[in-house]
Amino acid sequence: MRLRLLLVTFPFLLAGCSSLSEEECRSVSWYNLGYQDGQQGHTRDALGSYQKSCSEYGVKVDEAEWQRGYAKGLELYCIPELAYRKGVNGEQYQGVCPNDATFLKQYQRGRQEYEVNQRMQSLQQELYRIEQQLGAIERRLHDNLSDAEREDYRSQRRYLQRQAEYIRQELFQLRNPPTVIQFNFQ
Repeated sequence: MRLRLLLVTFPFLLAGCSSLSEEECRSVSWYNLGYQDGQQGHTRDALGSYQKSCSEYGVKVDEAEWQRGYAKGLELYCIPELAYRKGVNGEQYQGVCPNDATFLKQYQRGRQEYEVNQRMQSLQQELYRIEQQLGAIERRLHDNLSDAEREDYRSQRRYLQRQAEYIRQELFQLRNPPTVIQFNFQ
């Protein structure tokens, strides 16, 4: 029975979609589905979507079982110690946790780190692109060029070198944020 239940709910875990087929509406464990929705941090709106899908087939959603499973799943999702990791991984937070202030503080700390890492990746890619362009310009400068062409390439090189320096400076600042020391005088 448990294997059958797992086989019935497994496609929902993979798909993460909220519309159900007639067979799924008739055979799903509403508790397990609610648990998965809670564990993944989905909003309660998922239940409405299930109700809409299943009503098309004349199937009534066991709302109480879904709510019971959802509450248990949220207990796992909303552990503040895991919030930081969710933020660092770039996961979206839908404001579903009852201990929202505690969770949100940790999530935002992780999310800021995620955004810094994303920015650094973007800057590193841009720096790589600029370095490739500089290499191509250096090779062209060794060719037989007119004075005007040579000056044009030198101008492009200076511009790209400045751009690369700005990027290096920003990368340095992101890697070495200023340390803030707070004093509390009473």
